[in-house]
Amino acid sequence: MTTLTYSFVELDLDNQNHQTALFNLMNAYMLDRMGCEKPLQTDSFQYLFRGLQKQTNYIGVLVKGQDKYIALANCFVNFSTFQINIHNLIVLPDYRGKGLGRFLMQSVDYYQKQRLLQNNLRSPKRQSNSSKSLFFRGI
Repeated sequence: MTTLTYSFVELDLDNQNHQTALFNLMNAYMLDRMGCEKPLQTDSFQYLFRGLQKQTNYIGVLVKGQDKYIALANCFVNFSTFQINIHNLIVLPDYRGKGLGRFLMQSVDYYQKQRLLQNNLRSPKRQSNSSKSLFFRGI
């Protein structure tokens, strides 16, 4: 049995490797049942990419395993609470069911805590969300 090792990094929109990873993971999302089951068109990606560049509150978190990017969380920081809201959570199909969704959520939580520290804020009390908990057990 092989044990996979994962690492995470904040997506840098100026980094060509991260741009490629963003395209590949968004394309995988589009090809999936969650998307429209059609490939992501280059012009649509360029529109998306330019939009993300304009968002000062965007945070992307990439997960790397086996020397390639295999998961992505597209997030936005809420201006009033500084909480991170997850917009997309993408795990490549071959890597689902291996705890990557949980790892990705923990990675986002790490950036959440860093942002709160940078802004000298305390983390608000977490509310129990049973449907979210059930959803992420399946990832």
